[in-house]
Amino acid sequence: MPGIDDVRMRFDHVSIAVKSIDRAYDFFSKYFPITLRSPKTMDEQVSGSFYWQDFHLGGFVVELIEDPIGKPGFVTRFIEKHGEGMHHLSIEVDNLEALTANLKAGGVRVVDEQKYDAGSATAFISPRSAFGTLIQFWHVPNWDQAHPKPAPDGKANFDHVSIAVKDIAAAYSFFRNYFPGTKIEHEPHVSNSEGNFALGHIEVAGFKLEFVQSPPHKTENDFVGKFIARYGEGMHHISLDLRDFDGTRERLKRDGVRVVDEKRNWRGERQYFISPQSAFGVLIQVWDGLQ
Repeated sequence: MPGIDDVRMRFDHVSIAVKSIDRAYDFFSKYFPITLRSPKTMDEQVSGSFYWQDFHLGGFVVELIEDPIGKPGFVTRFIEKHGEGMHHLSIEVDNLEALTANLKAGGVRVVDEQKYDAGSATAFISPRSAFGTLIQFWHVPNWDQAHPKPAPDGKANFDHVSIAVKDIAAAYSFFRNYFPGTKIEHEPHVSNSEGNFALGHIEVAGFKLEFVQSPPHKTENDFVGKFIARYGEGMHHISLDLRDFDGTRERLKRDGVRVVDEKRNWRGERQYFISPQSAFGVLIQVWDGLQ
């Protein structure tokens, strides 16, 4: 399709559907070194009206979305079906028309296309076509004038978003076919001593995506298989490196936030997870990776 190899992309944010932006923002600001990017704002899209607010965390952007009180919409419908949690990934592009034409030509389901007066536009890849993951594209008309995200400040690094899939090789093929410049960082492999999952990493639009799948041989602790059986394929967790690894863990525990799976990861780094029950439906992996 015309221009597809020349389409420029950059990851912008991961969006989290919550019942209360204020409560969710208070949680993240209490335990992580975040910086507000945009205040709480009402927006109108094809899918309906909603509030959003976003912040910088470790060189990346996290967006919170909620429905207006008394006006249930797509955020409420998502929460009723899935619970609070990660809703979509958003990528900025400089040629949305060429990108969506290529997707449609390949049979990928593109939904909620919308154009705005200022020249920007948006479209989404349906999760039915993208391994349970809703992916938003934003056309940026003044690409070269857009302000880049700040670099990590040494306090935190947002390392990756992890997606649970049935077949990592199929996911790799999808992103390499439709996302220009995709690079494979690690081929799929069983990564831990327990052998209870396989993973692989790719770089898409300058950001790392991790894919996890069930191991080649059945194990009792096949957490990926259990996740997919319950929720379907889709975003599984986010991973952060924190300089204040121990201090944050102690504050979390002191405040009754559920911390689980404290151990060393496959690279030998210390880690723990914040349970989605305590973090607005988001499983947060924390690494002691900033020395």
